[in-house]
Amino acid sequence: MNSMFKKSLCTMLAALTALPLFYVPASSKVMAANDAVINVTSPKQVIRGFGGMTHSGWIGDLTASERETAFGNGPNQLGFSVLRIPIDENKNNWQREVDTAKKAIEHGAIVFASPWNPPTDMTELVTIGTTSGGGSTYEAESSTTLTGAVAGSSLTGYTGSGYVTFQNASGSAVQWNTILIGSTGTKNIKIRYSLPSGTSNLDVYVNGTLALSNVPFEATGSGNTWKDKSIQVPMVNGTSTLKLVTTGTGGPNIDNINVTAYTQITQAKRLKYDKYAAYAQYLNEFDTFMKNNGVNLYAISVQNEPDYAHDWTWWSPEEMLRFMKENAGSINNRVIAPESFSYVKNMSDPILNDPQALANMDILGAHTYGTQYSDFPYPLFEQKGAGKELWMTEVYYPNSETNSADRWPEALGVAEHMYNAMVEGNFQTYVWWYIRRHYGPIKEDGTISKRGYSMAHYSKFVRPGDVRVDATKNPANGVYVSAYKGENNKIVIVAINKNTSGVNQRFTVQNGTASAVSSWVTDSTRNLAAGSALQISGNGFSADLPAQSVTTFVVQP
Repeated sequence: MNSMFKKSLCTMLAALTALPLFYVPASSKVMAANDAVINVTSPKQVIRGFGGMTHSGWIGDLTASERETAFGNGPNQLGFSVLRIPIDENKNNWQREVDTAKKAIEHGAIVFASPWNPPTDMTELVTIGTTSGGGSTYEAESSTTLTGAVAGSSLTGYTGSGYVTFQNASGSAVQWNTILIGSTGTKNIKIRYSLPSGTSNLDVYVNGTLALSNVPFEATGSGNTWKDKSIQVPMVNGTSTLKLVTTGTGGPNIDNINVTAYTQITQAKRLKYDKYAAYAQYLNEFDTFMKNNGVNLYAISVQNEPDYAHDWTWWSPEEMLRFMKENAGSINNRVIAPESFSYVKNMSDPILNDPQALANMDILGAHTYGTQYSDFPYPLFEQKGAGKELWMTEVYYPNSETNSADRWPEALGVAEHMYNAMVEGNFQTYVWWYIRRHYGPIKEDGTISKRGYSMAHYSKFVRPGDVRVDATKNPANGVYVSAYKGENNKIVIVAINKNTSGVNQRFTVQNGTASAVSSWVTDSTRNLAAGSALQISGNGFSADLPAQSVTTFVVQP
């Protein structure tokens, strides 16, 4: 992102991540319905680490004390094991990222680098026109409010479990309640519909305000024939609603909507096509410079957010594919691509589907701004990405509001976001945006925030090389569990309780042993506080998960 503005995320994930703003004492406990079973012989992904970014040119470098807080793993330290740094387009600025990178490596962290722009002489301005990414799809029949409308499934060709039919010529409505918007601006809404004959008009409301009147939907010829209608509406970052209302002519059958970024760009910066080889060499020069200054980079990215490049260099999926096929192989380090701003799959699908480009990609990198949890899985990567790594290389969550870092239980959402990145996304890293910021893991005064402590429940205990293992993901309503196997068969369990009352949860180790367990908890009043001793019984243990809390358990074999 640029130095003045970082795109905002949804303030909450509505029903998925909304957390009541009050606390119920842990004495009000319920028993979990099911054991959380940790199967240590069912491995998932290898964890590379957790961390964040420094960008000295935009907000200044970390101080010596802040470096220790970030990358040390003692008391009142975060234990971060990943650092991301920028590759400046001006070689004279490369030196300013060295000191923090060296300290991170000294503490055992890995360091990777991402460029925002090539050198000026390698770029040109081109007319791009209207662009939109892959976006997120929301079904009409689920997580919606229906007024004078019903869900149906008798037609064919729909997606999901059905579609919605309007019952009245006027006043019937379908409203999507949890549309996640990662940045304020114009959005493209693609409405999938069917209409046997005639033309129907619908009004469009965004967050309760009329945005478009009498949008026409032309006949598709049959109820079983589905077409797309695209409209553009302004939306703000956060969780938004969108409502379609009949206006006197009835309405079409509505299957789903797809929401994407929409940008009318008259000119954008682009890497000149005849400079691809020179750009690869430029990345090599940065790699060599850092190595000569004591920093062995783990990997180099091709481009930061090529599909959100309002203030930096824009790449189309086709251009990224060409570079990956023809030039990425000459980079003398592991290559990260494409680092889409919202895990837009149409940026990475072409790479996965091209054997030559795929051979030149070592790590598929993605940012998850505004990405729904349902879009975290990536079946095509699971199918074709054997031998490749999958990294989440930038996010802040759920917002960047001033002095938001200590708000609880909002900060608990960071732990849940990390859980979903690990469990649903199978990511091997989780990398925050600015390490030190008023909404970050370290606040401007150099102290750890509530968001930072939520991150520390993973970063201090789940270390590079540990392996996530299968665990009962959701043993009780509002309880989320992930588990990791580490050195000497140590097991780390991270358990999140979003409920406003405590939960007594049993954890059972399957195909392994448990001889002792330690715990640490963060809730509204405590920050990574050590828990009392827990009794091992039947190769497991029971523990109280306080209301709106995250707890890390370390189980010794």
